Amino acid sequence: MANTKNSQAAKICAQIIAWLQDPEEVETVSEQKFPGIQGIRAVKLRQMLGEQGYVASVVMGAVSAAPSIDHRIKKAALKPREVYYYFDATAAKPKRAAAAPARPNTAQATVNSRPVAATPRVTQPLRTTALPATGLVGTPAFATLQAATQDLTVRMDQLLDAAQQTAPLDDLEITFLTDMAAQVAKQTEILQNFQTQSRIERLRRK
Repeated sequence: MANTKNSQAAKICAQIIAWLQDPEEVETVSEQKFPGIQGIRAVKLRQMLGEQGYVASVVMGAVSAAPSIDHRIKKAALKPREVYYYFDATAAKPKRAAAAPARPNTAQATVNSRPVAATPRVTQPLRTTALPATGLVGTPAFATLQAATQDLTVRMDQLLDAAQQTAPLDDLEITFLTDMAAQVAKQTEILQNFQTQSRIERLRRK
């Protein structure tokens, strides 16, 4: 089972790197803030992986953990919710060769490569509504859960940063980082979607 997951992980990593080196896929990030850097926005990268057959939870974890487990993949953040990934050809290649890109099935996969020097981390804050919160969203318990989730996101970013300084990672550690990042991202997305839908419902009643 572990060998299967590692094989799929290598394919994901190789596919991400292949896209980041494809002139047809990348775009200029920002000549003012990141001169000369071309990459792919995180949202688009997740969509591309989804179109390759990977499930959403796997994609979220793989993309979030990628810069921590392959030092050639870097992040450039224009805004908290506008993050690009790019390929740094000057970084050393991981010792374990990644498998060539291949079309995966819908089985869950993890990213398998080597850690990198520290890269910027971007915490995805939960969107708050402008109107006074009502219903479940307005309860102290929901506010506590929201704060705990935001703190967990920060802690996850810190763990990914620490992983970059702990080279090399073994297969168990790589699997843990990828799966944990996916779960944290999923929890944040669930809370944010619930807040958004609650706001829409309130506007509809008005």
